[in-house]
Amino acid sequence: VRAQAADAGKGTVDFYRHVLPILETKCLDCHVGDKAKGGLRLDDRAAVLKGGKSDGPAVVVGKPGDSPLLTRVTATDPSEVMPPKGDRLT
Repeated sequence: VRAQAADAGKGTVDFYRHVLPILETKCLDCHVGDKAKGGLRLDDRAAVLKGGKSDGPAVVVGKPGDSPLLTRVTATDPSEVMPPKGDRLT
């Protein structure tokens, strides 16, 4: 916990340490492996940066407002929001 707090204070985010655990609980049921919905794999940093069949890269490094993943997570339109079922990400 202390190491995470130190990392957070530095403003550094490690995909595998900080982001992947969130995606594992909310997104990987649909977005993992060769059969990922929309061709979007979220289980690997390179795959996230590549994106799926639409929207281009899921995450635009340094520009969260331009990142389709953030747009989908914060959407209010039920046809756009991700995850489509269950609790929303906070």
